Amino acid sequence: KQWYQRRVAITAGNNDKKLPKKQVGEKFFNSSEWRWVDGSEPVWWNWQKKMPDQEIDKKTKLFQDKVSLSKRGTWDDSFGFKVMPYACNYCGKYIVIKKHVRWEQARKMCESFGLTMAKINSKEDNNELDMAAKIMMGEEVGQKRWNNTNWIWIGTREVMDENGIGTGVWKHHDGTPLLWETPGWDFKRQPDNWVRKRGEQQAVAFSRINKKWDDSFLHKKRPFACMCPEEACSTNIY
Repeated sequence: KQWYQRRVAITAGNNDKKLPKKQVGEKFFNSSEWRWVDGSEPVWWNWQKKMPDQEIDKKTKLFQDKVSLSKRGTWDDSFGFKVMPYACNYCGKYIVIKKHVRWEQARKMCESFGLTMAKINSKEDNNELDMAAKIMMGEEVGQKRWNNTNWIWIGTREVMDENGIGTGVWKHHDGTPLLWETPGWDFKRQPDNWVRKRGEQQAVAFSRINKKWDDSFLHKKRPFACMCPEEACSTNIY
């Protein structure tokens, strides 16, 4: 198994020396010699055993003065020139996941992350989702309008009657009402509630092209949006 996921380059040090073997590890770690990118001193750390060791790269003569995070949540000092995924201190309302899944799977995945599927209740919410989509997926979209990459599942769907027919009432996945009285449906004919062998269009997808909504089939595989549970939105959860 690959031990490192190489997820984050988070802390910068000002160290320019290789540590003697007797001085490696958390026991000898001096937090005053390390800084977050905003200049503040770390007040918590979780170093892997025998880290940091501040090795030197023989080719570049550079020392390990950045921090990467393993799959297990432990820290390792590393070289800043390594190419890794990275994490930002993101305080937005919505998180867009690029993985393509069906609507119901998206709902379950949000919950597995300790989140809830995105609820859009205003034009401001809609614009914030658009911003989150650009941050997570970039501004480039697929050339074809109905390319699934261009659409993001949100947690709103139509209420169905006992016969599985749409009632024209739209609610969020948790049963709370859609508070946006005039959501931005795509074109005048939406929602159009097409019916096919696999069912009726009953879930909402958000367009990355124009920020409009479309009613869609549940089996489509698309990116999706999550958000913090409302009871946690006032706390510092990133």
